[in-house]
Amino acid sequence: MRENSFYVDTVRSFRDRRYEYKGLNKTWKGKLAEAKASGNSMKIQEAQDMVVLYDSLQLAHKCILNSFYGYVMRKGARWYSMEMAGVVTYTGAKIIQNARLLVEKIGRPLELDTDGIWCVLPGSFPENFTFKTKAGKKLTISYPCVMLNADVARNNTNDQYQTLKDPVNKTYTTHSECSIEFEVDGPYKAMILPASKEEGILIKKRYAVFNEDGTLAELKGFEIKRRGELKLIKVFQAEVFDKFLHGSTLEECYSAVASVANRWLDLLDNQGIDIADSELLDFISESSTMSKSLVDYGEQKSCAVTTAKRLAEFLGDSMVKDKGLHCQYIVAREPQGTPVSERAVPVAIFETDPGTILHENRTFYISQTVQFTYSHAIHVPFRDRKALFKEMV
Repeated sequence: MRENSFYVDTVRSFRDRRYEYKGLNKTWKGKLAEAKASGNSMKIQEAQDMVVLYDSLQLAHKCILNSFYGYVMRKGARWYSMEMAGVVTYTGAKIIQNARLLVEKIGRPLELDTDGIWCVLPGSFPENFTFKTKAGKKLTISYPCVMLNADVARNNTNDQYQTLKDPVNKTYTTHSECSIEFEVDGPYKAMILPASKEEGILIKKRYAVFNEDGTLAELKGFEIKRRGELKLIKVFQAEVFDKFLHGSTLEECYSAVASVANRWLDLLDNQGIDIADSELLDFISESSTMSKSLVDYGEQKSCAVTTAKRLAEFLGDSMVKDKGLHCQYIVAREPQGTPVSERAVPVAIFETDPGTILHENRTFYISQTVQFTYSHAIHVPFRDRKALFKEMV
């Protein structure tokens, strides 16, 4: 019994539509170049808008295409097929492995992904070739792309691919099929990959790629893109990425990066003595939004849950009864040896005006010698509380 090709046809339809948008994007890039040559500002603006539009559409279709694979692995999905997922996984892995072997013969692979390979090629290696057709049009091809696609076609062509020709008589036509192709992005100015902390252990999917004009083309795996991470790390990364392109030698680049790193290390070493309290709290606090109400979490343990419970004791149960509570907290150093989730302290405690009365009768330790007792009034000047806060973290 033959399987229904609906799912494969749907994926192919999405892929072909993306190719249409990529073609239109390329067409409008050509019109943009012509408009810039003519100096017509209206045509330049129109072409720029259309380039952005079609680039967004092809990227949206690429994201949807990537989701098709995850769908077939989801139990309960209408087109669930672990066999299909296994074939896709194996084929994709073999293609990337073969691409790495080929690239190693002429250059150096930098990063392997599930659907691509980042590499550096010699400057003398052929890049683009332009042909002139009989109709007078120019056709440009990427030699590295053609080279990889030839390797894919040689190793992955299905010579027994059958397509339904007559639905009534159930007749099929047999032909060779290989619709897997590489697409070339770049070349780029630079790719920054962080070094591993331990020898022999590689860091995967963590890199920054820069365009020739110095703008950031792609960023993957860094805290700056994640929600809830320390703002200190995000701001540091935002500043340090820009410095990687400074200087004309490796030493000058390292010096520019080190200047940023030293400034932020000084901030940590002097415990933020030179900045405002609110700014310091903003830098070293983490945040998380609770998708459910505090009651629904039951006995679950996490930094957000602990923060919500302490906010309830601090501000009252009415403040945490609804879902969607935004918890901002710092993780205390003390008491040492306890789980991280139990050392979460709400930032609101350090932002309280002097003289605030705390109602609940519960104690938690800030350091080995200092503790807040919720059943007593606290009359501590804010600057003194900052000193306690520094001891804590």
